[in-house]
Amino acid sequence: MGTRLAGLLLLALLAACTTAGPAPVPPPAPPQSCPENLSAVKAKLVTPYDQLAGFIGPEELENTLTKPIDEMIAHGGGFEPSIASGEKYVQEYNTILADEGGTRAEYKAMGKDDAWIDLYLSSVRDGITINQSFVDAVRCKQALAQGQAPQS
Repeated sequence: MGTRLAGLLLLALLAACTTAGPAPVPPPAPPQSCPENLSAVKAKLVTPYDQLAGFIGPEELENTLTKPIDEMIAHGGGFEPSIASGEKYVQEYNTILADEGGTRAEYKAMGKDDAWIDLYLSSVRDGITINQSFVDAVRCKQALAQGQAPQS
């Protein structure tokens, strides 16, 4: 019985020493598809669409949401410049919202009323949503392109 107990203790000791840990996590697979345009963002806008379109221009808004991401990337100079540009706008808009009181005071001094200022700030929030969605779509397209590129 002593040998058997010693054998069980040895097995327990060996089991305790062989901690394999969690299996390595494979790198994320490239996305299978990416948004072709920003039309899905329309549902995420906080400003009523007609008010936002009236504020920034109906054609401008519609073009922003329906223009193919690939065209935007080409027009923006490629993946990295497009990402940098979108991130720049997100940062600028976040800065505006971080100083909402100062922004309100500035526009009040220009003679703008509260309704206009509220619409402006709401459009800035939508600008963050649109630009962040663009950055995410460009990153998706970039990952997809890199996943398809031959390895050298």
